[in-house]
Amino acid sequence: MENGSNGVVTLLFTEEELREISGVKRCDDYVEVMCGCTSHRYGDAVARLRIFSSGELEITCECTPGCTEGSYFF
Repeated sequence: MENGSNGVVTLLFTEEELREISGVKRCDDYVEVMCGCTSHRYGDAVARLRIFSSGELEITCECTPGCTEGSYFF
């Protein structure tokens, strides 16, 4: 959710937009989704993508236990 300039609360995404996406977590100021990819060279990688109401993005690597990549903010 986000407060507009006139004090009206608006939704970041509607329920319809999120209905068919698996692994979605909706919080007060962000929406989070589990994502990943498969590489022939490195295998499977898993991450969490957070989309904040401010427009910022955060990607947190969860590819393997003990991964030191951490989080990236955009």
